Amino acid sequence: MASVNPVADPLTRLTVVLLVLAVVAAAWIALDRRRRRPRAAHNASGVAAIAAAVPIPLDARHVVVQFSGPHCSACGPSERMWRSVVAEPDAFVTVDVTENLDLTRTFGVLSTPTSLVFDADGDLRTRLTGPPSAARAREALALAGSFDR
Repeated sequence: MASVNPVADPLTRLTVVLLVLAVVAAAWIALDRRRRRPRAAHNASGVAAIAAAVPIPLDARHVVVQFSGPHCSACGPSERMWRSVVAEPDAFVTVDVTENLDLTRTFGVLSTPTSLVFDADGDLRTRLTGPPSAARAREALALAGSFDR
């Protein structure tokens, strides 16, 4: 009786390849969700560094600063979303990365849009990379202790 080599069987090979792809896809999705989730920021730089370059309402309960670029297709929708969830109209400002390279470096911005949420004391509390959903934006504002809607 001839034995069948399981490695040579095409169905076994296909099953192994599909399992590997499923594991890689699951890991990728988990890492992507984790990367996009608002997280507490550990950067010691505050809103004062940005206020020197762009007008910021320093008396607001919170300030959201979005780093944007002229060729960023996601920045416009992200800005509209942020403006819909911030409590105070002036509490959202944009910083053009091409005109403010020092700020871009100071805050470690590597892609646009990147949003920083500062609390009432001007301390950086949360950071989001990419266009956030309204739910993630509200979560970021809550982490900064400033969301009441």
